[in-house]
Amino acid sequence: MATHWTLEDLYRGITKSWFVLVGTIVVLSAAGAAIFLIYPQKYTAAAQHTVEPISVLSSGSSFNTVNMETEKVVATSTSVLTRAVESLDDTSVEALRANTVIEVPRNSQVLIFQVTANSAELAAERANALATAYGEQRTENARAVVDQTTAELTKSITQLQELLATQAEGSNERAATQLQVQALLDQQARIAATPFYPGTLVTQAEPPRESNRPSIYVFVAAGLFLGLLLGSIAALITSRVRNAPGHSYRRQVEQTFDEDENEDVEPQRPADPPPVVLDDDDTLVEPDSGRLVASGPIAASRRRPKRRR
Repeated sequence: MATHWTLEDLYRGITKSWFVLVGTIVVLSAAGAAIFLIYPQKYTAAAQHTVEPISVLSSGSSFNTVNMETEKVVATSTSVLTRAVESLDDTSVEALRANTVIEVPRNSQVLIFQVTANSAELAAERANALATAYGEQRTENARAVVDQTTAELTKSITQLQELLATQAEGSNERAATQLQVQALLDQQARIAATPFYPGTLVTQAEPPRESNRPSIYVFVAAGLFLGLLLGSIAALITSRVRNAPGHSYRRQVEQTFDEDENEDVEPQRPADPPPVVLDDDDTLVEPDSGRLVASGPIAASRRRPKRRR
């Protein structure tokens, strides 16, 4: 029949081998403290950079908002990381990308650069370098857009001016061409005069005071919980092995042999019974009751007949 274990059986099994439970808890708690000592410390610093819309595009229109998801991707692009690595001495593009997290607060136009490093100073330095590199890269991209737009407008104006020179004075075609040239010149002047503001580093990263490593209480508590779980299982297994029939018989045999080896005094043999004494008239003389030890029935001995002379 299957044996059904109850909570009382489990409790008794654990209490019988309580030393196994306590030893496991102590060992795993100490292991948790040791892991805390060798656990590498990491520090994370954060820098905040605002993202302003580029005021003028090639079409002459402007945006009031920025696609922050696009800017989030641009912030970790190879061009931005390469620019940041050039100002740092002890990192690479791949390492900086692996240790950088970009966050965008909800309904905002701010990028938060979170960089993790082995020391607080390195984390702050890399976060500021990356945020600064993003601002410089965005400024360079904006200037490139403005320069490209200005070049396109200059080319269009030159073509219209050449066309204007071939048209007759006072004609409607010449008047229309002059209006087009003037519109392009006005647009070019507006682009050149309108400044753009790509954003700025509003919050520089400071060296963090605390590392990302959890507290020692977390490691010790984890070891305590694991020791309680594994120790209870080990205690139950130990109790079950100790109470097994084969183990109990072996323990009894060993105990018997130990007792036989430790016996120094030989067992006393029973004293011999006193001799049976017969009187002259063949009457049995009873010995003292305190000295008689009877191990079997007492038989009267035959008395030899006296020889006649």
